[in-house]
Amino acid sequence: MELPANPIPAVVLLLSFLAAAAPPVSARLKTCTITYDDFKNSNSNTEKLYLASNDSTLASGAIHATLESDYSPPTNQSGRILYEKSFKLWEGRNDTYSDRVASFNTSFLVILNQKIGFPTPGEGLTFVVAPDLNLPPNSFGGYLGLTNFTTDGNVSNQIIAIELDTFKEDFDPDSNHVGLNINSVVSKNTTSLTPLGFELVPPYGTHNFFNVWVQYDGIKKVVNRWNFISIIAI
Repeated sequence: MELPANPIPAVVLLLSFLAAAAPPVSARLKTCTITYDDFKNSNSNTEKLYLASNDSTLASGAIHATLESDYSPPTNQSGRILYEKSFKLWEGRNDTYSDRVASFNTSFLVILNQKIGFPTPGEGLTFVVAPDLNLPPNSFGGYLGLTNFTTDGNVSNQIIAIELDTFKEDFDPDSNHVGLNINSVVSKNTTSLTPLGFELVPPYGTHNFFNVWVQYDGIKKVVNRWNFISIIAI
């Protein structure tokens, strides 16, 4: 699973946000934009990425969420690559502006390929907003690097994720969908991509790039509908 450089300005994971203020209007707005044209070490922003697992790498100008091998199936792997600097989605009661909230939007280019000789695909990829940089132990497989058997569904997880799911678990609608996950890998909402003509993991030898856009409205507390645009099919 790779996140290559985007031909249009791209960000990945917790990389771009707009801190917007609810009333009072006198509160000063703060904005921050981070753009990645590639993920090479020469890019100063690349140094601000945190690789939470040895299975996650930066190679050939792209992010690899898990290790790849031409000789053995990459089983029981999970990884997280996060933007190291944190931000608040809302202010607490003890903060100066207790009614101030944040919104963000992000887009990234993604490709998920199936390797020859490995008939079973991986579970998928997620965009995640998390309270810390830690990768939960034993979060491989259907836990998508988000939770594990012990923690899944706990409110204390404080995570929200958009999943690109490529393997059908018992709680999934199919093996080709997107979902909205809150504190659990069991999605609150899902949309199958097959009726829309999109295939996250195409047949071997075909490489589909998808531009993914996620937008969160902090005032309305709504994650806007995700959009997929097939950029290239090789």
